Amino acid sequence: MYEYKDRVLELQNIISEKGIDYYVIPLSDYHNSEIPSDYYNVIRYVTGFSGSNATLVVAREEAFLWTDGRYFIQAEQELEGSTVKLMKQGLKGVPTIVEFLDSNMKEEDVLAFDGRLINVSTYKRYSETLLSDTNNRHIYDVDIVGELWPDREETKCQGIWILEDKYAGEKVKTKVEKIRSNDNFKKADAVIISDLCDVAWTLNLRGNDIKNVNVFYSYLLITKEKIILYVDKNSLDDKVLNYLGYENILVREYNQIYEDLSDKLFYNSNNIYKILIDEESTNTSIYSLIVENVEVLSARSIVSSIKCIKNDVEISNTRNAHIKDGVAVTKFMYYLYKTFSKRDNNSSDETEISLANKLHEFRLGQEGFLGESFDTISAWAEHGAIVHYEPTQKTDIAITEDSFLLVDSGGHYLEGTTDITRTFLIGKASSKMVRDYTLVLKSNISLAKAKFIKGTSGKSLDMLARNVLWQEGLDFLHGTGHGVGHILSVHEGPNNISIRSPYDIPIVSKMITTDEPGLYFEGEYGIRLENELLCIEDESNEYGDFLKFECLTLVPFDINCIDVSMLNEDERSYLNEYHAFVYDKISPYLDEEEAIWLKEVTREI
Repeated sequence: MYEYKDRVLELQNIISEKGIDYYVIPLSDYHNSEIPSDYYNVIRYVTGFSGSNATLVVAREEAFLWTDGRYFIQAEQELEGSTVKLMKQGLKGVPTIVEFLDSNMKEEDVLAFDGRLINVSTYKRYSETLLSDTNNRHIYDVDIVGELWPDREETKCQGIWILEDKYAGEKVKTKVEKIRSNDNFKKADAVIISDLCDVAWTLNLRGNDIKNVNVFYSYLLITKEKIILYVDKNSLDDKVLNYLGYENILVREYNQIYEDLSDKLFYNSNNIYKILIDEESTNTSIYSLIVENVEVLSARSIVSSIKCIKNDVEISNTRNAHIKDGVAVTKFMYYLYKTFSKRDNNSSDETEISLANKLHEFRLGQEGFLGESFDTISAWAEHGAIVHYEPTQKTDIAITEDSFLLVDSGGHYLEGTTDITRTFLIGKASSKMVRDYTLVLKSNISLAKAKFIKGTSGKSLDMLARNVLWQEGLDFLHGTGHGVGHILSVHEGPNNISIRSPYDIPIVSKMITTDEPGLYFEGEYGIRLENELLCIEDESNEYGDFLKFECLTLVPFDINCIDVSMLNEDERSYLNEYHAFVYDKISPYLDEEEAIWLKEVTREI
């Protein structure tokens, strides 16, 4: 802990020497990626906080860290004894970062940040609120981390590979045509695509620059005549270079985009006067270069609005990916049953990490497995109450008895991406545990069996899941569902299911969204049950077009934790049909002993 105190103090000394009053460090890279590579995890280096969402604001004598409800417990533990104050964003009485700065910055105070790490949307909130009618100043080209982190390893492109048409389902030419035919693009002369998943999806390429996310650091500029990829050329082998040449894609070095924009290369040679950007993924440094020379048009990512609606090949492949993943997780579930049902006492050789490794082994046995879609959350007992807990050598504990094991995991396969959470009972359950588990199951089913009219947003659908818990005076502090990328990020927008969403994005046919309600009791246990849902068309009549969900995930729930008396007839029917479907799809890939066990745990209740 002392090393983190020293680093915060060193950072405060540096900003004082530079005449800076407030320095903002987001957990981000130059593309506003949700989970950047380790090179960009300055917050963990400075404070010790290891969650995936945070912003650190350092003043000359104080430091503050904002994070969301998934990480409150974790942040309290990891920041304990430090000089950093935890700001629990979203809770009553906790100001946003802009509100905090607006209240605390005095006349002529200086706000600074690395403009490459702050997206345009955030920058505009800062400038409009903090700098409009005051003498405050901001500096957006200050990278203090280079001075603070001397042994920081440079990020390197790890190699790029081609996603074949039989997995992508759509050629690059067709995707580019869709981008160029978009109404927002028609108003511009070019679009800069900064989101790494958007770049990879458009070009049918994948990479390994960010752990668990199959992307590569790059920018893509599409004009009406040209396509230019900015990327580390050393990451391109002859096969990929030939592929890019065949697709008529020009290649320039990754950082060359800053020079090209500064030199007005495109404005002069191609007569470009309007450039379209997505303010959420474009960084302030790029924006500042463009806005000095041409008109900037802003719109939500064209590519994101296209890629969130899966094509038929992606959907068909994703169903196959879930069969493979279902086999792996079901085998893991059987392993738990076989291991812990035969114990004579509370001793165990299994720990959170050993079980995460065992699940990885089962996934490795599936053809086309590329790797985890995120680091496995294997959380025993009280650790399950930490929503995004990830076991480390320091926190790893043995699995004993009479509590829950929460396992949130997923895999990338050549066919698609999975995300599943199951909570397993080890030993005996108290009546409260059974009640809580059944409530979460009811919440999951309530959303999964929804039928809704076209145009309904995820924000509206969220109430279907939460209402079950609200009736008991309970809730959870994370979203109920998120979009899932196709062999890209496991978290993909714009579709999501959350009452806290700033957008009313309709859930439409061919979107894949998760369904993952939970309950968390600090010091006791956590319960989360998650499936992936495919939105499909239902009926059309005089009232409109109706939609519903198809469940893609194929793993049984733990029926030993269910209070059947709490389920109504529709819920029991849904669960029985789901379990019968799981058995039908998964049992052919199991050995005889596993299949007999699966038949028992998917029995009708």
